[in-house]
Amino acid sequence: MKRNWIILIALWILSLVGISYFGGPVSYGFFAAVTLVPIVSLIYLFFVFLRFKIYQRLEGRNVVANTASDFYIALQNEDFFTFSGIRILFYSSFSSISGIDDSIEYELIPHTGVKKDTKLLCKYRGEYEVGVKSIVIQDFFRLFRFTYRNREPFRVRVLPKVVQLNNVRALDPAYLNTMDAYKNASSLDAVVRDYMPGDDIRSIHWKASAREGKLLVRNTIGEEINGIGIIMDSSKCSYNPMEFLPVENKICETVLALSMYFIGHNIPVNVYSMQGDLNKHTIGGISQFDEFYKYVSTFVFDSDAGEEKLIAGVSTDRSFYSNSFVVLVLHELNETAKEMMRLLKQNNISSVVYLITDDKDEANSEADGVNSNIVQIPTDADLEEVIG
Repeated sequence: MKRNWIILIALWILSLVGISYFGGPVSYGFFAAVTLVPIVSLIYLFFVFLRFKIYQRLEGRNVVANTASDFYIALQNEDFFTFSGIRILFYSSFSSISGIDDSIEYELIPHTGVKKDTKLLCKYRGEYEVGVKSIVIQDFFRLFRFTYRNREPFRVRVLPKVVQLNNVRALDPAYLNTMDAYKNASSLDAVVRDYMPGDDIRSIHWKASAREGKLLVRNTIGEEINGIGIIMDSSKCSYNPMEFLPVENKICETVLALSMYFIGHNIPVNVYSMQGDLNKHTIGGISQFDEFYKYVSTFVFDSDAGEEKLIAGVSTDRSFYSNSFVVLVLHELNETAKEMMRLLKQNNISSVVYLITDDKDEANSEADGVNSNIVQIPTDADLEEVIG
């Protein structure tokens, strides 16, 4: 572009010399032509700006984090003049589009276009803009370059991913064995009741169900199996999307993965979070997990829902201390959380902290001050590798 301006200025000076020394229609015509080039170029860019069309389409407005979704994009010239030097730039901080290089310049002749069937990958849970962020247009003489934001940004809602864990290293395997052994030691009562979502299908009384025309289950005799408590950090760590989106995504992903793992072993889970007030979700089966997944998908992290408020609310819930194991999923470990862990130890309740942070030194320093199991989870980590 700089070179073209130098050439244009040189020609304009040359046209002035021609007028000064020679005059005549040729010299004046040449001067007028060179002078009009930048004006015509600006008018051309203005019309391209008004008439250039971009179409984007995604299969559904909801996508799952770190899962490729079908994405369609089309660049269209519906006019009678050629569009030269078109570049499209994409939102790249939280998403990526495969098969399209934003360094490529497109030249679209009249009534033609470029159509691409691609894949969209969103990195984090949340709601943000993806696809085409801005368009760069240039004139034929490459004197001007104009960048403008897409007038119809594409906003999607990204749901958290559910990671299937084969193991949880921080949890004593003997605990799961104890749960299974205790569960198998229970006996089934002859009294039946209506089947409810989350009931073990092995307890269905098939003869009674056939006789009544609806599913009935036998009651289980025995002590109630204590569940696992999960404290889910509910505070917003920052107002910068580059900082809070990765952290919030990993908190949700970790809580969902652990919940799915435990109910897969027939261990009920009690998840505590702060959404205005303290919320407790008891998950004993897939249907309850689905409801909890919807809750997490729309969960709003709030700066007013700090660890102090959350843990204080949990501490006043007497049923909390009936959990046989407690998991704290936090983005920082403050004194309130440390005091909670000491209190759990005094009540003979084992605990583990999953600290969502990219600062390894911070995780190590926090571990020095607490006599408990602390596992660091970087925001870009694979949960199966870190805790599985």
